[in-house]
Amino acid sequence: MATPHSPVLHPSAALERWRRIEALLHAWLEQRRRLLVLLCSIQGLEGFQRPGSIQNQVREFCQLLMDYISAGHFEIYQELVREARLGAAHRGGTVNLASRILHQLDPSTEEALAFNEDFDTDDHCLSQLEVLPERLTRLTEMLEERFALEDQLILSVHSRDTAERARVLNF
Repeated sequence: MATPHSPVLHPSAALERWRRIEALLHAWLEQRRRLLVLLCSIQGLEGFQRPGSIQNQVREFCQLLMDYISAGHFEIYQELVREARLGAAHRGGTVNLASRILHQLDPSTEEALAFNEDFDTDDHCLSQLEVLPERLTRLTEMLEERFALEDQLILSVHSRDTAERARVLNF
């Protein structure tokens, strides 16, 4: 029996929804990969004292970081919570787990926003260049925690068994 919090989807609609979320996640995780590649590139640059060699990459990193964080908050997490609610009857506790994970993401979101505010323009980057290595290290640690939490959220809510269940129901 469907409740207001767990409506029953037609099997083909459930499969289509799963596929749409799967595509969103794939694109978002590719964005994460690009973010990490750029972060490693910036950290590998020698001589933070040569501003011209790093400003463009830091600015690009800030933009990609904000895009990634925004996509997570305004699209991906909402879809995953919705999916958790739809599958709540089959996976008890998933909605609560998703809520706890989302709350645990707040510190890394705040760190990312602060980093962006401090380094998003050439002038900001130049004035903060001396502390850039330390800030990158702190941000990297926060992102590592964030990615682990996001992965846990994805695995707990959008697992392969959801797609398999939808395929079986589609027969």
